[in-house]
Amino acid sequence: MDKEALTAKVLKIFSEVLPEIDTNKLDMAAELTATYGVNSVSIIQFIVGLENAFGIEFADSELALGLYYDMNDVVKAVAAKIG
Repeated sequence: MDKEALTAKVLKIFSEVLPEIDTNKLDMAAELTATYGVNSVSIIQFIVGLENAFGIEFADSELALGLYYDMNDVVKAVAAKIG
């Protein structure tokens, strides 16, 4: 899967978890917590959605909100898992 398709799929899942955020206008480098209000609950929901959509698994140590500053970090983490 190329990076563009991967990013599109990640953003689709993000929009399912936080439908109030317009992913068409999302800044991939913006801080998820401060800019988009992502919190510990929504990051877990997002990661579970990613696991289901991509058939991957994140370790408990990878569930911390602080590990994902922006959407680019999330895309990199998923790319590394499906690698």
